[in-house]
Amino acid sequence: MKLSWKQGLSVWAATTSCLLLAVWLRYYLTDNGFIKEPNQTYDYIVVGAGTSGCVLAAKLAASDSKILVIEAGGEPPWYSWIPIVAPILQGSEQYDWRFRTVPQKFAAGALHGNQAFWPQGKMVGGSGQMNFLIHATGSPSDYDSWKVPGWDSHTMKKALDRLTCWTKGIVKPFVARPSFLLDGESEMCSAPVLAENSTSCSENAQHFQCPSAAVKLQRVNATEKPLLKAFLDAGRACGHSVSEMDRWSDTGSFMASHNTIEGKAGQRWSTYQSHLMPAMKHYSNLHVLTKSSVTKLVWRRNKVIGIQYLDADGRIKHVKAGKEVLLSAGTIKTTQILQQSGIGPPHVLEPLDIPMKAELPVGENLQDHLQIPLFVELNASVSLNIVKMLHPRQFWNYMVHGKGALATSGIEGIATLTKKREDGKPSKPYGMLILFNMGSINADVYTSVANIKKEAFHRWFPKSSSLSQEGFVLISICLHPRSRGHIRITSPDPMQPPEIDPAYLSNDYDVQCSIDTIKEGVELLNTDSFRALGARVHWPTFPECGSKQGIDNQRYLECLVRMAALTMYHPAGTATMGHKDNPDAVVDPELRVRGVNGLRVVDASVLPRLPSGPPNSVLVAMAERAADFIINKH
Repeated sequence: MKLSWKQGLSVWAATTSCLLLAVWLRYYLTDNGFIKEPNQTYDYIVVGAGTSGCVLAAKLAASDSKILVIEAGGEPPWYSWIPIVAPILQGSEQYDWRFRTVPQKFAAGALHGNQAFWPQGKMVGGSGQMNFLIHATGSPSDYDSWKVPGWDSHTMKKALDRLTCWTKGIVKPFVARPSFLLDGESEMCSAPVLAENSTSCSENAQHFQCPSAAVKLQRVNATEKPLLKAFLDAGRACGHSVSEMDRWSDTGSFMASHNTIEGKAGQRWSTYQSHLMPAMKHYSNLHVLTKSSVTKLVWRRNKVIGIQYLDADGRIKHVKAGKEVLLSAGTIKTTQILQQSGIGPPHVLEPLDIPMKAELPVGENLQDHLQIPLFVELNASVSLNIVKMLHPRQFWNYMVHGKGALATSGIEGIATLTKKREDGKPSKPYGMLILFNMGSINADVYTSVANIKKEAFHRWFPKSSSLSQEGFVLISICLHPRSRGHIRITSPDPMQPPEIDPAYLSNDYDVQCSIDTIKEGVELLNTDSFRALGARVHWPTFPECGSKQGIDNQRYLECLVRMAALTMYHPAGTATMGHKDNPDAVVDPELRVRGVNGLRVVDASVLPRLPSGPPNSVLVAMAERAADFIINKH
């Protein structure tokens, strides 16, 4: 394809800007705190430098203990700090574990072989370096439903409240109340909020500073985002409330998204940046070893005393832990390490001749959020697309001001949905809607990342070839799926990937829950706010679903869900925590593996049930609490 001189100039400017950006980020983020060879013994060994592992290591290092963090991947690439580029890392052989499920019987009809790809971060920062940056705290009922002592809603609220901090900007009180303001929000407020372009304010904002280890949040501003304003106005028109995203309530609401983006530089926030990186610079007792994959645990009777790992050259090595080994390798790798080490169910370990160290249901209770994305076409120029993103001004705005399209994740609005019960009161949250502002959906990127068949993709997103297409993706999620699957090793070779079967949509509740969420989302498009933008949903024309598409065809909707549901990247539950009398529990309320000394699990695998939203911020709070348990014990 021949480019015009204007297009050529734009490509040259964009390329030059990218190179300058790379140099800037490399200088800004360079850190020399990594080691080549570990000591023989440490007090604590943290396996995995992901979201939870970075928090654990930083807090424990402050207690003067000798800490080793061991990570299978290397440092993240410079461009991982740019919020909008998350999908580029997915599917990367270097930065992604590239897991995939077994063929699904009841789902994944639009995917090759009915297999879902499960991107999981393989680098320092873990999946926190490639997620979509949504901050969510869940709902009170999430934690009360766990029925785990010390993890109730009251305790978790305190833990989550200590985490967050708004970034950048002191906002003056406004004279008039804009239409997009949050319900119940006053023109002046006393909460210590520092939000970039926030509509909230604080009398003492100028005296308030974010601690370095806080979860940095940036709220999308509806004054600058007409698509978000339409979303919030449509929610009101349909009878929903509009409120703050981090409110603590079981009631449904529409919200401007709160994203984990550091405001000054407009870069991705992760626990690598906020916790591990400062700790590496400050504490000489903290060592970080990369490109080294833990294969199994080392035992002395019923106590874990260290780890076995493969170094960057493939050599088998060992390191001892004087106090504890802390598994924070993520749901899949943690499960694999436990089973390879003899912790798991007999029907998994015995056929592989792995000696049983602890008979526990490791690998069971696997669960994941599913999303059903629908493309909504617009005739108004209010959305992001490839042409707008590649304009040289965007690169300049990002490098100089930390703003613009590159400083966003594309996620602008969130809604949690409830139903009215027979007594007239709302139910607990059952569904979530996400407004993803992107009109140009690149076929090559998304088919490779999600394993989507090309023909199915074009029936799903028929205008994907237009780089200037206006529109957005409306994502529907069932928050509390009832389908349960498993993760099981199939070989004693630790380098062989485990069998992953989430058993998607094996419980019919999940299908109807997804349909109900889709209907709520499509109803928004019939409001004045979206009609003014020319909003029109595109129903995928999958041949398997018949010729009659639309919201009124139950058979079509059921087929749509089973064809189009994709992972939300939230696998959890395979080493669930619980009371000592709970036979399904793998770890106790202090995250110690039952019947084993010197071993804890601190990652999403311990969640008994998924929270009402993305779990990343919940895992930060969990790791903070786990560190307190450990420090108080020793």
